[in-house]
Amino acid sequence: MDNSNIKKLTLLAIWTAVTFVLGRLFTFPIPGSAGNILTLLDVGVYTAVFLFGKREAAIIGGFAAFLLDLTAGYSNYMFFSLIIHGGQGYLAGLTRYKWLNFLLSLVFMVGGYFIVGGLMYGWGSAIAGLWVNIIQVVVGFVLAKVLSPLIERTGILNGFKKA
Repeated sequence: MDNSNIKKLTLLAIWTAVTFVLGRLFTFPIPGSAGNILTLLDVGVYTAVFLFGKREAAIIGGFAAFLLDLTAGYSNYMFFSLIIHGGQGYLAGLTRYKWLNFLLSLVFMVGGYFIVGGLMYGWGSAIAGLWVNIIQVVVGFVLAKVLSPLIERTGILNGFKKA
């Protein structure tokens, strides 16, 4: 393994940890919607796609969401979160049009949790959780748009080539 691969792997591991911590520290359970939480995990997912690319964001989003659910007491969701947030990260960088990517990732994430929540807890609970997931995605995207240029200016990504 050469130095560039080691640096890339290290940055991805660090950003996965940062994303997990963002999600874990800022987790707010929503009453009346079984299993739905409002979290800042999406900030890390969208920042990852802006800084690293779609494949990296898929890995970061999937693993961070998996770990978040495992440690926050939502283990029934962790494998679904691996796929849903991984897909969200990938779709967020799919095309060169950021707003199209945003809409694709929003529909995938909100729709994914709607289906999973509906099958697990009933469709009433899934409907109650729709607004939570929409807010989470929108806030995550907006904060990532603000944070990404600031992180790039720090120089910590020097030498990292976006895929």
